[in-house]
Amino acid sequence: MSDPDLLAAYQKTVWSVDAPDGRVEVRSGVRAPAVLRPSAIVTAYNPASRLHSTEQNRRADGALLARIHALGLPHWRTLARGTGGDPGAWDEPGWCLSGDTRAAAVALGRDFGQNAIVWVDPDGGVAMVCTRDGFRGARVGEVVG
Repeated sequence: MSDPDLLAAYQKTVWSVDAPDGRVEVRSGVRAPAVLRPSAIVTAYNPASRLHSTEQNRRADGALLARIHALGLPHWRTLARGTGGDPGAWDEPGWCLSGDTRAAAVALGRDFGQNAIVWVDPDGGVAMVCTRDGFRGARVGEVVG
């Protein structure tokens, strides 16, 4: 898939977050619930949007969780419902990092080979932030549009 197609797919994705008071959803173009303001969502599944085996993805997710614990970041489980052609193929568990965690999430996304992370700003705006230089012409840490 080309970078423009990937970004379009990311923008159609719905992220379910298991927040302390119950499950909430994050969607591009829709203000995020107050409990998520601010926060970041990162996954280790399918680096660079290339489908990996279940076992590879689970190992990567475990390594990501270990890094999140080592950094002492508050976190909640997420599930991204992808928009690929094969139903369920692009469903990806991940982690919502609560608070002003954008820099940490970008670094984790970069280290785990992701193209972008989801950033929820303090006003509830939802944006994709680049974690791979050149993704849609952006540099690491820039909003991808």
